Amino acid sequence: MTGPVKDSRRDLTLPVFIPEVKGMGGQSRYYLDDSSSSSESYPSNARSLFLRVGAAFFAGFFVCLAVVAQYASSNQSCLSFSLFSAFLPPHVGTPEWHEYPPGVASERLNTYAENVTATGPLSFLDDWTYKLGNEGLTPFGRSQLFDLGVSMRMRYGFLLKNFSETNTLPVFRTESQARMLSSAQNFALGFFGYPLEGQYHQEIMIEAKDFNNSLAPYRSCANNDVPTGGYRGQPYADAWKEVYLRDTIPRLQQYLDGFELDVEDVYAMQELCAFETVALGYSKFCELFTEKEWEGFDYSYDLNLWYGVAWGSPVGRGEGIGYVQELVSRLTQTPIETHNSSTNATLHNSVTFPFGHSLYVDATHEVVVLNGQLIDELELENVLIRGSVLTALNLSSFAAMGPLPTDHIPEKRTFRTAELAPFATNVQFQLLSCSEEHDPQIRVIVNDGVVPLNHLDGCHDHPDGMCSIHAFVDAQKENIRSTDWDFVCNADWTIPDGWETTTGYPPL
Repeated sequence: MTGPVKDSRRDLTLPVFIPEVKGMGGQSRYYLDDSSSSSESYPSNARSLFLRVGAAFFAGFFVCLAVVAQYASSNQSCLSFSLFSAFLPPHVGTPEWHEYPPGVASERLNTYAENVTATGPLSFLDDWTYKLGNEGLTPFGRSQLFDLGVSMRMRYGFLLKNFSETNTLPVFRTESQARMLSSAQNFALGFFGYPLEGQYHQEIMIEAKDFNNSLAPYRSCANNDVPTGGYRGQPYADAWKEVYLRDTIPRLQQYLDGFELDVEDVYAMQELCAFETVALGYSKFCELFTEKEWEGFDYSYDLNLWYGVAWGSPVGRGEGIGYVQELVSRLTQTPIETHNSSTNATLHNSVTFPFGHSLYVDATHEVVVLNGQLIDELELENVLIRGSVLTALNLSSFAAMGPLPTDHIPEKRTFRTAELAPFATNVQFQLLSCSEEHDPQIRVIVNDGVVPLNHLDGCHDHPDGMCSIHAFVDAQKENIRSTDWDFVCNADWTIPDGWETTTGYPPL
């Protein structure tokens, strides 16, 4: 994404998020820097590398802002009529870096540290101890979510006028997991300021097994717990680790006596770099790896999320479809007729799921964003939170390159966790009223990049990424109709050897 992001109420020139794929016509393309550096030393280009790879480190929070506003001004050609700002996913395989980690490999390093003789670049291990907590929100995570709240208030604060005029309060949703509630509260502090009392309603949906929750769909999807279902990405990531860390293990082993490194130990060191940096502000582990090795680490999360919760997952689309049903329900102001997915009928009432609001905010795991869900996976007690909303929405430009290989990194790939699931990842659904368009328009913004919608039936190629709200809703209704939650989550299907998908759906 390029250039400063301007106020979307007055300008539609946000960068169009179009992955580089041949055959996409003459549209402009914008990418994060994907050029390779000739330097092999991490410290030599630390800042640019950290900014480029760091997004994968910090994947963890999924914010869904849904703003629907009827807003008018005679001086603008395209006005904010309605806005839905949302999220992206990972709970199987991608750690939420702004939270404190669990981790078998990191525990092993901590356990044996006193019996190890370390020299050279690993000499710091002689005094190193494990100082991280367990699955809490780090100070850096708090600041990222607070800053996101501030930025969203600056961009969409005008929508609050609709609430003051009707003497109502916005309803923000999140789940009961402690770190998610803390994340939602920090976002709210940035958006509303202190104190929060009397400014909004915070709905806390139970995140637990067998409770329907569109923000934690994996909890009610039995096949999510099947290794070839919700955890399908791990073998692909493991295969890639063996490739890109092949030469790293012997290079580091020469500086250790009394501890035999394996690939998971070295991978844990890369994870500890990320965790310690966001929790403590600095990590000596970061200095141990070359830029090429950090790029390999970045790609390992692409593999885990692609196959675990997104377009390469057999359960991705099904787990995300509940949120799509709720999105359509809000856009059309029509109750869901049949609750046949992860939606919770008990909570669909005028108090906890109101219609006609100018702003909706849903906070969940970033994995839920990708398939509609998130995945956090750190070798030992990894929690799977996935269900890709992006996958369920059929935003297939991210899947244009097809399945990801495990023996090399594609030069230009359309699916990048660093772009889709960074810290405080967010997806915004903007509903706009434009003088040049007959119908109200919608566009989807992922982390400030506009996603093309022209692959959806009825949506045309538009320079600003917009689509008629009627065409968009019709396309999503077809996605809902063609997605069988019960089959995805409860049927006894099997994954044949060599089977692949780019639709997030199991074999029929």
